[in-house]
Amino acid sequence: MHRRSLLALASLLPTPAIAQSGRWQPNAPIRYVVPFPPGSAVDLVGRLTAEATGPLLGQNIIVENRPGAGTLVAVQAVKTMPPDGQTLLMVANSFTINQTLHRPQPYDASADFDPLALLVGTPHVLVCHPSVASDFAAFLAKAKMPGAGLSFGSNGQGTSQHMGLEHLKVLAGLNAEHVPYRGVPPMLTDLITGRVHYTFANLPDILQAVRDQRLVALGIVAATPHRLLPDVPTLASLGLPQLVNDTFYGVVMPAGASGEVRTILASALLEGIGQSSVRERMDTAGLDIMAQGGDALAVRIRRDTEIYASVIRDANLKPE
Repeated sequence: MHRRSLLALASLLPTPAIAQSGRWQPNAPIRYVVPFPPGSAVDLVGRLTAEATGPLLGQNIIVENRPGAGTLVAVQAVKTMPPDGQTLLMVANSFTINQTLHRPQPYDASADFDPLALLVGTPHVLVCHPSVASDFAAFLAKAKMPGAGLSFGSNGQGTSQHMGLEHLKVLAGLNAEHVPYRGVPPMLTDLITGRVHYTFANLPDILQAVRDQRLVALGIVAATPHRLLPDVPTLASLGLPQLVNDTFYGVVMPAGASGEVRTILASALLEGIGQSSVRERMDTAGLDIMAQGGDALAVRIRRDTEIYASVIRDANLKPE
């Protein structure tokens, strides 16, 4: 009697919809490769997405931070994995940049990977150490002075921050040099201590430092001021409407998966990120939920590939 009661209870417990459907489901924990180190907005997105999506697939999703070479290390590693749904890759703007910046071409973002979901976006904020300037006009004056010039840090060569900084340098005629870092945390540490002078950063990564006045927010790349930094002007209003720079985060997998695998993974990712608890945490951090499928991510990849190819050409950038 006791055994029958337990069996009856088990039949009432919730099980993942995928497991109930009899369709494909992962047969082991999923590797979710994040091509940046822990401690930044991209890592937060990766972990929140993994926590919310795993139960929907009936398997744990294990976040694997694999930084290096401006995301090339992770991208090239995942490219060679089987398209069985057991390995996912979080991508950002750098995914569209590095295929143009490096020669020979290390991968083809559209041919070598299947897009699954466009998760979130966030604007870039131009910030500097307080010793550099207190507003954009003073920053421009200092950054155009002859001599040793200023230094700008990025979270890695070939990232969207790097491209935005190089584009700003060309548009405004700045006297400044690039200092690449292996991710956001070490770059911000040096920026806050004054070892480098300024950067473009994802809003969530610098929000607290701006509020604490450890960094000065000079302008934001957005159509309108942001709700979390309402007093920071847009760079368009400061005379740079040509500057188009932000960060998107999406998920891809090695090319060649069946339509069923792609559909199930994409649906789970979008359902996971749509949960109210996930949305609330991302909204508080300054991340804007996009929650669009693979077709939207494919369009974004093609668009950014064209935009950044133009920046690379205009700034005459080469791999460092």
